[in-house]
Amino acid sequence: MRSNICVLLSLTALGLFAQQPGQYSLYFLDPVQFNPAYAGLDNSLSVTAGIRSQWTNLEGAPNGQRLSAHLPIYRLSSGFGIEVEQEELGARRYTRVGLSYNYQLLTGRSVWSFGVSARLRQLQLDGNLLRTPEGSYEEGGPIIHNDDLLGTGLFNANQYSFGAGIYYQSDKFEGGIAAQNLNAPALELEALTWSVRPMYSLYGRLRLEAFSDWVLYPSVMARSDGLQTQAEISAIMQKNDNIFVGLSFRGYNEVSSDAVIISAGLNVSPKISVAYAYDISISGIRAVHDGSHEFVVKYNLRQRIGSGVPPPIIYYPRTKE
Repeated sequence: MRSNICVLLSLTALGLFAQQPGQYSLYFLDPVQFNPAYAGLDNSLSVTAGIRSQWTNLEGAPNGQRLSAHLPIYRLSSGFGIEVEQEELGARRYTRVGLSYNYQLLTGRSVWSFGVSARLRQLQLDGNLLRTPEGSYEEGGPIIHNDDLLGTGLFNANQYSFGAGIYYQSDKFEGGIAAQNLNAPALELEALTWSVRPMYSLYGRLRLEAFSDWVLYPSVMARSDGLQTQAEISAIMQKNDNIFVGLSFRGYNEVSSDAVIISAGLNVSPKISVAYAYDISISGIRAVHDGSHEFVVKYNLRQRIGSGVPPPIIYYPRTKE
């Protein structure tokens, strides 16, 4: 196996893992993935599917897929969402299934939303794909790790986690703060422990009239688990609430600089939009991979669901008014 598997093996020997949410460059198309308070703020049934291939041509590199659906419940002044996400990294597969619910407070031309979430997490580790320095791995022969902590076959662990968030949306600004894994769950795999630290996020985006039919959306996203912080600054230009192009930078200093991201998207029909992002790595591992690719398809029913008082129509780049 390549170096990334060796790193995973080193952590295995310690019996302690730290697991954080998967990384996505087109997160702004589906804020419910990091903030449960966003559920329903697309003003209709909204379904988003995304796939990400990170660090292509690097063996064992992360690959992720996610699917979310959420809708407003106007009668209850609230929103409801469901999401499924899976990430593979070498011998490890990590699956999350979650529910989100929020209460929305209308204040003139803006909306305040307060949400909570619950997720079932499953960790699967394939011991057959790992290697130890003292192991025996003859071709066609049995896999012998010679490590009391590491066995062969598949190992599974399940645990629940909980989150909360606040989101604000108006004509000119939207954003919020959120926390995931508030209960800091730990997944037990035989003699190994996979710990999940609380993750906090801060997101904000402005809507600025640029020129002609173009609108500029500058934004910032920051996430931290208290030990490490990741920040991303983006600028999206959108024409006629339809086609968009964007440029982002992930990192905030020389040590954390990770990638420059080029993104683009358009509405292929009144209800369906597609988007693509390519990460150009500027970190120390750029010499061993060919960048990262991400593709998103989004569907919005664009019809009122149920009775009650809907929120005001708010302009933002995920829908075409």
